[in-house]
Amino acid sequence: MTKPINRDVAISDIMQALRRIFKSIHDYSHEVSNKFGITGPQLWALKTISQNGSLPLGELSKKMYLHPSTITGVIDRLEKKGYVVRDRGEKDRRVVKVQLTARGERLVRKAPNPVQGKMIYGLRKLKKDELNSIYDSIRKLVEVIKAQNVKATFFFDQE
Repeated sequence: MTKPINRDVAISDIMQALRRIFKSIHDYSHEVSNKFGITGPQLWALKTISQNGSLPLGELSKKMYLHPSTITGVIDRLEKKGYVVRDRGEKDRRVVKVQLTARGERLVRKAPNPVQGKMIYGLRKLKKDELNSIYDSIRKLVEVIKAQNVKATFFFDQE
């Protein structure tokens, strides 16, 4: 546990930490867009598919902690750009898997790791009590700024 600090210092430090997080995600999204012509979330989807092989859309949405309808839109755009293809199963035609094309594989090899993935990886490594503490604090912050009903899909992207 950290030692108690002055209230104003705590608020200042929290605001600075949030600015660093937002700036890091924002800068990353711009870098990916400028260098590769895709959004950060699109790269995150490509990297996730690359790491896991051909995936059903539902499984991809779970691995990315996103709603299936959000993933469908991302995959639609990646398919139009030629980075992924949808593959219907032979046994069950209702199962649609997504896989990288050769073009998608080349992009994944050149591109940096997604910041969202780094965040999830780091959160997964935390002890349960550390994760619960962050969870409680973030929920409280959402309440403080009255953002409970704000629909959010990705950081800084209009996916």
